[in-house]
Amino acid sequence: MAKEQIDEEKKRWEVGVGIGEYKIWVAREVDRLGKLSKSTKKAARFSLLKKKQDGEPDYRELREEFRAFLRSTKDTVDLYLWFALSNLAERSVNRKLEAKVYHLFGDVANTFLYIEQNFDPSKVTPDLLGFLKDRITRIGSPGAFDITNNAGTITQSGEGERLFLESVNSLVKLLGEVRFDLSKYFKKE
Repeated sequence: MAKEQIDEEKKRWEVGVGIGEYKIWVAREVDRLGKLSKSTKKAARFSLLKKKQDGEPDYRELREEFRAFLRSTKDTVDLYLWFALSNLAERSVNRKLEAKVYHLFGDVANTFLYIEQNFDPSKVTPDLLGFLKDRITRIGSPGAFDITNNAGTITQSGEGERLFLESVNSLVKLLGEVRFDLSKYFKKE
């Protein structure tokens, strides 16, 4: 660009930075762009619809918060199960024990997906929701956490297998109990 063109451009733009030959300028027409974005917002609804919408509380945020809670808890459980597999692999134990952990991955994924698709946290009281969240959290700890710890105590001679299998069975039982507890509050089709 010629010097005159650069000067003319500088007048149209508000903020600029120059380094050597290179110059960067930021638009001054931000107000005009702001007006354009305001014009694309939704048109006002009829007053009757707005009153109905205002009268009913919006539970979308609660549902999203609960989904985020489920995902983070599931991720924690999966992490513990991966550590358990790592502990079992380090000890070169029986493949049947590793298969139990792999099976747990499926059970955990199935349980959390089942809850996420069917449970509506807005249908229960805050105390009950807190209680149910506590039950779900127990899947991670002590549930999967115990499996990880017990997988680290197994020896090649088989010592510690009984304790490991008990913790696996305990988690399977806990998953079933959580599914049952929450099924009482599932959405009715």
